[in-house]
Amino acid sequence: MIKKITLSVCIILAMANLALAQKGKVAINAKLPDWLQTVKVVNSKPAYKNIQDGYYLFLLEKQNNLETKEQYSHIIREISNGTGVQNGSEISVSYDPSYEKLVFHKLTIWRDNKPIDKLSLQNFKILQNEKELSRFIYSGLYTAYLILDDIRKGDRIEYAYTIQGSNPVFPKYSNTIYFEGSSQIVNVYNNVIFKPSRNIRTNNFYGVPALKKSVVNGLNVFEWQNSMTKTYPANDFEPSDYDPFARVQISEYNNWQEIVDWGLSLQQFNTKNSPIINEKVSELKLKAKGDKEKYLELATRFVQDEIRYMGIEIGEYSHRPNSPEKILKQRYGDCKDKSTLLCNLLKANGINAYSVFLNTYLKKETASLLPSPSVFNHETVVVELEDRKIYIDPTVANQRGPIFNNYFPYTAKVLVIKDGNKELTETAQQNLGKLKSLVVFNVGDTSNTSKSTLRITSEYSNNYADNFRENLNNEGADNIEKSYVKYYSNLYPGLIIKEPIEIHDNEAENIITVTEIYEIDSLWTRSETDQSKRLAYFYGDLINDQIISIKKFRNAPLSLKFPCTIEQEVRVILPEVWNFENENLNIDNENYRFLYSANAKYNTLTLTYYYQNFTSVLQTNSINNYIKDSKEILNTLSYGIYWNGTGPVENDGLNIKLLGIAFIALLLYVFMTIYLYTRKTAYNLDSIKNAWRLGGWLVIPGIGITLNPLIILVAALKQGIYTDKIWQGIQLNAHSFLLNLSVIFTVVFNVMLFVFSIFILVSFYKRRDFFPKYYIAFLIFSFLITLLDTIAGIYINKLVNNKTLGASEFYSVLRIGIFAIIWITYFFKSERVKQTFVFSYPDSDWRKAVIQDLNENFRISNLQQQEVINEKQEIINIEENERL
Repeated sequence: MIKKITLSVCIILAMANLALAQKGKVAINAKLPDWLQTVKVVNSKPAYKNIQDGYYLFLLEKQNNLETKEQYSHIIREISNGTGVQNGSEISVSYDPSYEKLVFHKLTIWRDNKPIDKLSLQNFKILQNEKELSRFIYSGLYTAYLILDDIRKGDRIEYAYTIQGSNPVFPKYSNTIYFEGSSQIVNVYNNVIFKPSRNIRTNNFYGVPALKKSVVNGLNVFEWQNSMTKTYPANDFEPSDYDPFARVQISEYNNWQEIVDWGLSLQQFNTKNSPIINEKVSELKLKAKGDKEKYLELATRFVQDEIRYMGIEIGEYSHRPNSPEKILKQRYGDCKDKSTLLCNLLKANGINAYSVFLNTYLKKETASLLPSPSVFNHETVVVELEDRKIYIDPTVANQRGPIFNNYFPYTAKVLVIKDGNKELTETAQQNLGKLKSLVVFNVGDTSNTSKSTLRITSEYSNNYADNFRENLNNEGADNIEKSYVKYYSNLYPGLIIKEPIEIHDNEAENIITVTEIYEIDSLWTRSETDQSKRLAYFYGDLINDQIISIKKFRNAPLSLKFPCTIEQEVRVILPEVWNFENENLNIDNENYRFLYSANAKYNTLTLTYYYQNFTSVLQTNSINNYIKDSKEILNTLSYGIYWNGTGPVENDGLNIKLLGIAFIALLLYVFMTIYLYTRKTAYNLDSIKNAWRLGGWLVIPGIGITLNPLIILVAALKQGIYTDKIWQGIQLNAHSFLLNLSVIFTVVFNVMLFVFSIFILVSFYKRRDFFPKYYIAFLIFSFLITLLDTIAGIYINKLVNNKTLGASEFYSVLRIGIFAIIWITYFFKSERVKQTFVFSYPDSDWRKAVIQDLNENFRISNLQQQEVINEKQEIINIEENERL
């Protein structure tokens, strides 16, 4: 405990000393820079409704001298009410002490047109400003922070400062100047001062004030000034590339090739003689076994998963990557570090790989900007291998599956840092992933004691699997299970988890399957308006999470979740057969697709939903259609059913007599097959010793033999002939005797086929010597039963319903007949059949003979070996005597 406290104190003291040291980078100088231009302002005030947070900016002035590397800022803020006193009484200025110095010139409170000087270096607190530390990025920025005292309504706060210095990593100047904000500004002034030898270009967006050019003291001056600026209200779900504010981009760079050359200059690393790099390359090569695609996958997964994301972006390392050796040694790095390491690992094995600059916010809108390094905020990798190209984001962990199906999360205009490249390239997101869910409710009746079960099987593929795997690693299966239970408990009170959540991760195919099983005490609830009515609701909740509900038109585009492909099926198995009207909804356009259907068969109601977005941004001309469509979609995502009566719904009863007949038949056939199986037969020792394994063409009938019991059982249960409802319906028919015989015949022979199929299954895998003849008999018997059943069905249907069945009824007979002919012929003539099915019953007889034979062979082998040893020993003795 003492060590822990001491360590904490040391860390606090170190941070305090570091912050104190940065005070040397903050100074006070009342003298203004001599290169400043005079600014004339408009004395006005915003309408009260346009004032936000209780204050407004009367002046926002910024002057930039590219030659002295200074940026001067002058701000006047007026407090309008008590809220402004709370929100506008603090001053904060951020700077990077590694290459910048902050100089304050003025801090004055104007009250009743009288100045109150508040400028004192001692009043400032120097704080470390790591806003992105939660994203594992350490920028080294500091903030000079001041809390003003005695601020009142009507005060004007005026302050001015200069930041001296610029990031040495950038060889030329670039910047973006905004003239509007979310609140109205009375006066805005910006300028850029530079030598005529500089080639400064500008790019305007929206209503930029007129540019005024002049020459002062031999320097060019570009000026922009505006007053009473426009405001734009923020909208929910705005795309990241949506920026309606008037602004001008300024750049000294001429073309994209300059940015490529600059990027290449930052990546000049020679790793050929690096032991740590060469060791890792050798390790990856050994695992890849000469397969370059496998090497690519291994290298990518190593950098993604084992080099943790952490950026120390101080000074010029905001854009300059660390050396691959350092990254590999420290096992962490930011996007540019991880990309640099991956490129070097791939190039070491002859795989072409290049860094890629992109802007994760602007994406495709990057093409509308002037060339500049500051355009980009992220770095990834592009790989060229065997005429194939793949973009990889090394910062995305836990990706799996084939490497060329790797999900790249951006559709954007990017700059490939490759020698000779002069233009942007467009990347496209591959929408390969899907979330597919099957929700099965087994609904109990409406009694208070009847419980329902809920089983959910969800399949996540590609990017959905990547996201789920990342969440699983962060949260843990236990927390995910708890969140699921909490979510469904809100929908269905009384829900409890019946079995622990089951998660299966198929990393090779990048598919994750999640199975949840719950129990619900009472799915039915009483209607508030009619106590005799019981209600139950079912939801397409996965689709609901993707739909954005907006009530009215707006001028801003709408950001959609992309990529997004979801299939959800809700299957409701009811306690009896109910009647439902089928429903369908199909919405399909260039932006999204939604398909919905509701249908019922027997006692099962099935709701199917499909939703897919084709774009990440919905433009304003599609907003009205989306509002209408989203209402229709949301209306289908909740499906309610009700039962109107005075008692609980009862399940159909089973017919005891028919079950008794089936049970007697079952016992009879079980005893018969046991007798056939346990008949003692003679064995052939040589055949058993040389027996063939199951294989070859036997695999095909083997599949059918394996599945036959299940197929027969499912088919028998689907007929529904064991219920009282069917039996009672038959008794009301004029041909009830014939129909009864038909039902009994069906039951008896279904039981026979089921038992005999199990007998065949066991004999097949035991490779019994009698299997071929019984399997042939089974094929013939199945064909005859199917033929008789079809003929009887045609006759009874004509007799009872006066209908003649078509030729299609004989297709199954024909199919079984062809199958039987083919495999009966094969079993008669096949050498594999003769050499495979050679084992007699009981096993103990031939096993004992095999063991005796092995022991005899082993004894003879030992005698032979002993003779050889004796001969060798005699030779050795003779040679020894001769030597002596």
